[in-house]
Amino acid sequence: MVVMMNNPSLEDKKALIMGNEERMANQLARKVIEKPVPPVWMILIPIFFIFFVWKLKQYSRGLKDFATHYLLSKRRALDTAFESVLSDNLPEIDHLVEMAGSLPAKAQPLYRAWLSLLVDHYRFLLTAPGNNHHEFIRSHYQHKINYAAFCNQLNRAEYAYNVALLPGIEGDQGDLQVILDRMRNGIKDLSQKEIADIFG
Repeated sequence: MVVMMNNPSLEDKKALIMGNEERMANQLARKVIEKPVPPVWMILIPIFFIFFVWKLKQYSRGLKDFATHYLLSKRRALDTAFESVLSDNLPEIDHLVEMAGSLPAKAQPLYRAWLSLLVDHYRFLLTAPGNNHHEFIRSHYQHKINYAAFCNQLNRAEYAYNVALLPGIEGDQGDLQVILDRMRNGIKDLSQKEIADIFG
């Protein structure tokens, strides 16, 4: 669904961009988190069905939590881009990196690189003419190949940053890698769909 506004203000553009990011994050959550499926027999036994309903609620909460946490850095990057465009100053990437807290030394430059790509992208979209997110992208990137190249670059930067965080995260490293791969593949699939929707 593409939300349209006639002559959107900078604030409106920011809301349109964030709305698109929220839709993408919710779709990504569904690709990353497995939905519980009850065996047929479970439906027939009320006590087990109650357990399944509880698991389903956990799944729904997990989707919301995933999307919220996934969007945290993107929200901050969009806020930074917005303030930068509004004040006509360079974006404060150092401040964004500091907001993340104590990142492992190996992850810091990768986080900075990912955030820099995001902030630049958001600045381009905020200053691009158009009445909706798709028009902002078409206006700035002009051609499908340009936007596809950016999406690939952003996906690689995000994946590199996430891989650098992996050793410091508690849990089975194999399971964590599976989740990272699902995220990378999910982002790639969603990006390809978005590119097709925007450029045909």
